[in-house]
Amino acid sequence: MAVDILMTAVLLGLMTYSFIGEKAHERLGMAMFFLFILHLILNRSWFLGLGRGKYTPYRVFQTMITILIFSTMIGSMVSGILISQYLFSGWTQRNVYEAAAMAHLFCAYWGFILMSAHIGLHWRMIQGIMKSRMSKELPPVIQWILRIFAAGVVVYGAYAFFHNRYPSYLFLKTHFVMYDFDATLGSVLFDEITVMGLFLCLAYTAGGVLQRIWKRKGEK
Repeated sequence: MAVDILMTAVLLGLMTYSFIGEKAHERLGMAMFFLFILHLILNRSWFLGLGRGKYTPYRVFQTMITILIFSTMIGSMVSGILISQYLFSGWTQRNVYEAAAMAHLFCAYWGFILMSAHIGLHWRMIQGIMKSRMSKELPPVIQWILRIFAAGVVVYGAYAFFHNRYPSYLFLKTHFVMYDFDATLGSVLFDEITVMGLFLCLAYTAGGVLQRIWKRKGEK
């Protein structure tokens, strides 16, 4: 859990490239690399079990998301090394710089969306851990406040997704990241967290639907 929380924090930091500077961005990228390797080691049993058991629609969805995350993570790291100006400056190849920069942008934004969805698919497990550590259930009023808060995050996250031109980066219609002139590190981080919340909720909902469909099919 600690590794997952650190990875999420580093991911948010990486997405604020224009505000933290290139050197800090590269250092965070290296931190993400080591956390990613540690995450794989800690979850090796999941990978070893890929060839076993039945593949329900939910498991297929979860596996596809994980494979795509792995692909975007590798793509981000390789392209990041090729365009590095500090930690791997001697490895930078000018003849592939433009293509590598495009690949880095593509992998970074798709990786952000996919990792947000990945968290959403594990949100029920996180909720279970939280409930097990609470002495008693939250009052209904607090539960409704949390639901309204989550709905607000989703609505604002959808606005931030389009306002901050995420589709342009995901489909490479824009080759560099642009922010509003009045944007600050705090406002950009807030927008990123809400966009993450949007895709977390979408994946959480999609996962629940897939599990219910499979359960109903099994009951028949």
